[in-house]
Amino acid sequence: MKQKSLRILITPNVANPYDQRMVQELADAFNRIGHYGAGSPVPLSGMELKKVCESAHIDVVVQINRTRNPAIPLPPHVRYVSWFQDVYPETLDGFAESFHDTDILYSLGDPEVLGINVKVPCYTGSLFTGVSPATLDFNRQNIRKDIDFSLCGGLPHPVDLNPSLKTDLIWYMDSMINHIPLLGRSRTLWLIRKILFRKHLPVDHVPYSTLLAIARVAETFYRPLRGELDIHELADLMSQQAAMHNNEFQEIPKNSSSRPSGRLAKLLKPHTSRFHGRSDLRARLIRYLARESTFLQPGALSPTRKAISYFSQSYPRIMDRKALVEAAAHVSKSLALYGPGLDSHMFAQPYFKGVINDQDRLLEIYRRSKINLSNNTHGLGLHSRTLECMAVGGFIFMHESPHDNTVGGMLTSFEPGVHYGSYTPENFAEEAARWLEDDSGRMRVGMQAESMIRERHCWHHRAQQIIDDLNR
Repeated sequence: MKQKSLRILITPNVANPYDQRMVQELADAFNRIGHYGAGSPVPLSGMELKKVCESAHIDVVVQINRTRNPAIPLPPHVRYVSWFQDVYPETLDGFAESFHDTDILYSLGDPEVLGINVKVPCYTGSLFTGVSPATLDFNRQNIRKDIDFSLCGGLPHPVDLNPSLKTDLIWYMDSMINHIPLLGRSRTLWLIRKILFRKHLPVDHVPYSTLLAIARVAETFYRPLRGELDIHELADLMSQQAAMHNNEFQEIPKNSSSRPSGRLAKLLKPHTSRFHGRSDLRARLIRYLARESTFLQPGALSPTRKAISYFSQSYPRIMDRKALVEAAAHVSKSLALYGPGLDSHMFAQPYFKGVINDQDRLLEIYRRSKINLSNNTHGLGLHSRTLECMAVGGFIFMHESPHDNTVGGMLTSFEPGVHYGSYTPENFAEEAARWLEDDSGRMRVGMQAESMIRERHCWHHRAQQIIDDLNR
């Protein structure tokens, strides 16, 4: 019996060239295996998604780094697939409640290693990115190996850890007023604080002592280039440090609602009762004050929680790259770095060569490089940079990790010395120098890795996996 052809919509997390290309290549793969795949170039809101599903008769929705919008249900017949490639501490707030039992949750590697450590009421699996036919058919002729080391991949911008005593003083004064018993959170004092202080305080201000304590947790407990990041362990330690340095910081409970708190409703009741049933005006007033008052929004991330999110997930990536760039620079100054945000980091600036948005240009860099440097904070090496570099015969140099044998780890698909080069922080210089001298060895490894990509890691393999899982 012939299988029904499904109409599948894939949406990105953000509208950048990388996400758009991944989404479109997965859509193309669905088309190649007999289904209808459409890739949206931009993320869709809940209402937009619902309308597209209805008008285009969509059967399956695949969203990257998103979950269902519970306020706007999709048509009942639509199957939902959520594919998480990045996880932050706040990702799990209300996470499990977002899934139906017919949904599928994928992660880019082992879910628990990536940070999804909660149970969901649906099928959970791992899904990796893939390689397109255009990448496999890339013309590699007449490309000289004229770069010793390269690293392609963006970084978040650094956080300024220099103290601002004036801003801190204003923040502490504002905080003291906020803590006046009974009166501190009254609407009158809130308006006074807003007039006196808010225009002088950055929206995301965190006192210097608190910010420094949070950053020190990452610098003390995270070991770069070992692939052993546990974002929740770091976040918990940072929350404890923040509580010690900032008596206003309180961890927002998971599954908290974004609706105005009961305190706000009681606060507004005397001011709105005279409208006698004009609930629409009262609702608009509640929404306005909830939007303007940051301390009355339990569902929003506080500045301190934003800092914890950054330093537990993004900062270790920066620590990894800094350690890797400095290690490579000690071996050879022929080092080229490409990617958005790298030019804002001092350690990368001497080697920064720009941002690559053209796929052929990216593949050319993989081929020109004798060694393509690679790292992963979680130790989940099977991501797009690794697979696409291997697909054009490039030589990947990846650190060892305790998660190498878990789903998404390098050893689940590849063998060091056969498909890629392996290093540790301790032996990087020795191993890098050895591989730089071994031209034939690097070429052999690249060819063997390419063969494995063709056999197991193309986009049509990923599309077929999704179809098979939908039929479970």
